[in-house]
Amino acid sequence: MGELLLAAGAFRVAPLRGEMTLSFLGRIADGYGLTVRSLLSTVTEVAGQQDVVGALQSDSEVFLNAAARERVAALCRVPQVGLHRALPAWTREEPLGPSEERPAARLRNGVETVAAWGPACPGCVAARTGRVAPARVYLAAHQRVCPRHRYWLMSMPGSGGRVVGLAGCPEVVQAQEDHRRLLRHSPVAGSAFEVAEAVTAWWWAQKWPEETTWPTRLCATAPEGEEPGRWRVLARSLVTYPETVAIAGMLADQTMRRHIATQMCGHLPFCLGDLPMLISELARCLRRPWLTDRLTSCMDGPLFAWAHQCSKAAEAQDGDGQRLLWKVHPAHRPRPLADELAQHLQEVAGGEAAEAPLPKRRRGHSCQADDAFEAGLTRARAYAAARGHLATRADTLQDSFPLGTWMTNQRMLRLGMPAWRSAALRALDPYWDTPWPTLWQRTYHQARCHVAEQGPLDARGGFPGTGLSLGEWLYLQCTRYPDLHPEQQRLLARLGIDAAAARDARPRRRSQRFGEQEALAHARAWALKHGSLAGVGVSTVHEDYPLGRWLSDRRGQMGRGVLSPGRAEALTRIDPWWRPPWHLCWQRSYEHACQQLQRVGGGELGAGFALMDKPAQEWLRIQPRRYHLLLPGQHDLLDKLGLKPETATAGAQAATACASAAPVRAPGGPQGDAEGTEAVGGLPAVARHRPLGVPRVGQRPDQRVRFDSALVHARAWADVHGHLAVPRDTRQSGFALGMWLFSQRNRAKQRARQGEPSSPHLNQLAAIDPWWNPPWDLHWQRNYYRARDCMRAGRGADTVGGLPVGKDALGIWVKRQCTLYESLRPDQQHLLAAIGITPEAARARVGPRDSRRLTTTPRFDTDVAHARSYAAQHGHLAPHAGEEHEGFPIGRWLAEHRQRARKKSGTSPQARVLASLDPWWNPPWPMRWQYSYHHARTLPDTPRAARWITAQRQAWPLLHPGQQQLLADIGISVGRQLSFQRGRSCSL
Repeated sequence: MGELLLAAGAFRVAPLRGEMTLSFLGRIADGYGLTVRSLLSTVTEVAGQQDVVGALQSDSEVFLNAAARERVAALCRVPQVGLHRALPAWTREEPLGPSEERPAARLRNGVETVAAWGPACPGCVAARTGRVAPARVYLAAHQRVCPRHRYWLMSMPGSGGRVVGLAGCPEVVQAQEDHRRLLRHSPVAGSAFEVAEAVTAWWWAQKWPEETTWPTRLCATAPEGEEPGRWRVLARSLVTYPETVAIAGMLADQTMRRHIATQMCGHLPFCLGDLPMLISELARCLRRPWLTDRLTSCMDGPLFAWAHQCSKAAEAQDGDGQRLLWKVHPAHRPRPLADELAQHLQEVAGGEAAEAPLPKRRRGHSCQADDAFEAGLTRARAYAAARGHLATRADTLQDSFPLGTWMTNQRMLRLGMPAWRSAALRALDPYWDTPWPTLWQRTYHQARCHVAEQGPLDARGGFPGTGLSLGEWLYLQCTRYPDLHPEQQRLLARLGIDAAAARDARPRRRSQRFGEQEALAHARAWALKHGSLAGVGVSTVHEDYPLGRWLSDRRGQMGRGVLSPGRAEALTRIDPWWRPPWHLCWQRSYEHACQQLQRVGGGELGAGFALMDKPAQEWLRIQPRRYHLLLPGQHDLLDKLGLKPETATAGAQAATACASAAPVRAPGGPQGDAEGTEAVGGLPAVARHRPLGVPRVGQRPDQRVRFDSALVHARAWADVHGHLAVPRDTRQSGFALGMWLFSQRNRAKQRARQGEPSSPHLNQLAAIDPWWNPPWDLHWQRNYYRARDCMRAGRGADTVGGLPVGKDALGIWVKRQCTLYESLRPDQQHLLAAIGITPEAARARVGPRDSRRLTTTPRFDTDVAHARSYAAQHGHLAPHAGEEHEGFPIGRWLAEHRQRARKKSGTSPQARVLASLDPWWNPPWPMRWQYSYHHARTLPDTPRAARWITAQRQAWPLLHPGQQQLLADIGISVGRQLSFQRGRSCSL
């Protein structure tokens, strides 16, 4: 038969893009005047036998083997390459026939085997084929609307689909544009749409009376004569499509997911009311304020399952966490349209058993599993009636039924549980499944029974009347009250334990309190005897009590943040510096110096310095030199000792300058008292001390005047800017201050490399700015001062640690310091602490879920901010190799990135960012030409620019097209010179 058709003369039938194979065969059959079944029989006929398997329906799909596909290609006169490109199911399945050479066809039906499809737009088909003919195409979720003709392409089981006009629903057409934009910009948009579709389908089944938009849209799209109940089943996806796209956009927003994880603070939600930001954003996005009240108490459904997994995925950044985040459980998926229509027909038939069809079981559900759940629910109902809750143990038996195991299984399947099962269990116990352990819930019910029998609890009195185990549990909840789940706090409030009661609670076991009081008594006695607790070591024993081990444990708990505020306050009352933020050795040396000063009779430090022992003298000599490295608390302690800031600075500056004075004599020797009381900045011994064997270091007299003059400029700069982290090209009142400080730093570093002590005159620079020559990069120091000035001015603060989070150079630099806080030097950490970047603030600023991107890209983001500023100021990114911009080596940095870009075959993200600032930041010609070009562009009247422009006109044919374009942009063309060269070449 196929040979007869070909002999009769085949005509060309082109397929539509994305068309179903059976629809394409139907259009071919119409051209030959055949039915689809007859055409399939003709295509597969060999020696009078056909090989077509399956039932043919209006919404079926057919799959052909290679031999059958060759015959179809010959009938429609379209190459198989074009058919494979246009028909998605052309080679999806290879049916097996009696032999590989014999053509075969297989018909498939149902949503399990046939992908999502819909009718093709009639207007588009007519424009494509020149005739009006029905066709069916595969349609994804974002292809259901024809924006040109404003049609909704609806798939209907058992038919070829339906085309619905959208003249009265422009928001549906706009929703498809938003949907496609979301798919282009978000990698998880497809998964988010599936979740959103399940959410809107769940809301559609609720039939809330406040919902008025959907009924209006349903009536606006209903065809004439359509039964309302049937149209409500068919039009669910159409009516809810705009809201589905809006919800998908919100779920795909990474910022929203991050806010959800932050709001939960490591907890899992008990209900959607624990996420007020999520439901308020939903109500705002969908313009339905009443949704807030409807969703607050929701504890099941696809939206709650997504929020639950979102809180867990923030902690688990692996692939499994993200996979579970976008998983839609079978119980939450929208029912297939065929099942919905079958159920509608059953409801319409009512009690007429003769006409009512058999009830259709939902796909993915088992009647046996439903019967098993009903059996377990009967035992759970009896257990809840006897005990008032369902917080069972794992080994609980109820009428010989393993109720504990059954409840454990239900809790594991809670997120994917059908709504009716969850409602049945929640009716027995609202807290049948909680995000906290079941043991906590069981103990809570014990406390609730105690309150019902004996009255309210007395937390301040140590929970009298409770058993030892219950009392300890209640006190443990009070100590952990701020870290409990908000719903746990609400449950405890029903027992009379609120935040104030938890703060004032006392332990149930009196022995623990007595032990704490005993330890505090020993600590108080030690402090009265020795003046402080600094001398208590780990092995210290006071009156047979291990005071050292106890205090060491408390110091460790304080460092880990687990020591209760009450215990810390009790120790603070004994000694404010029982655990100082600096090293304990410094505190012990300070206490030793105080004792030595009291031993010699107190009074002024300068008068009693010579009478102190050698360790105290050595320690006091060191403090002026390290005064700028100390914390404010240490400054206060030294102030009480008599070491004032001005005297410490003067002593540090004069420590080496006075080295030429007579050596210090021992106390009691000739002139010992006179020299001991001779003050240099208040501390004579400190000022004159010089270790034996070290030569005096001075400065040439002829250089002193020049140094003093430069020092005046340095002080003037520091008075204005507050530091000496000066860029190299800085000039102060005509003086090259930057180069002078650069040479001083090099001189100090050279002496340090040679093992020589620093020059005494450089102490005057340290007095102006202690960090004028830091051991780290000066670029870091300049950024620090910029951050300090901006933060003191109150700019760029947020709610996360009070630190800047902007996209500018300051915010990115602060974020990088928080990320790399642990790898910084201790002195850098002290400097950061002075502007509020403490370890706690750094952790709060970066967060525990910091990804690898935070440790790799902020450096480039910080540097590119300087490049952006340079390009805005100069109009290009072609600085010389040694050029700096605001202290940043912009020339060297760009040279390194040019070298990296030339080594790579593709274009890196960094190169694209730089190209957006200056398209010719890395030209294919030498950079020397680019330097000269920008010089000629900015200073065209200089002799150098004139000579260069003449040279470019002469060499115009040899220039790169990009160079010629750049020259043309600034008005330089070949003009007369090129005409002269052309005429000369012709004459030759």
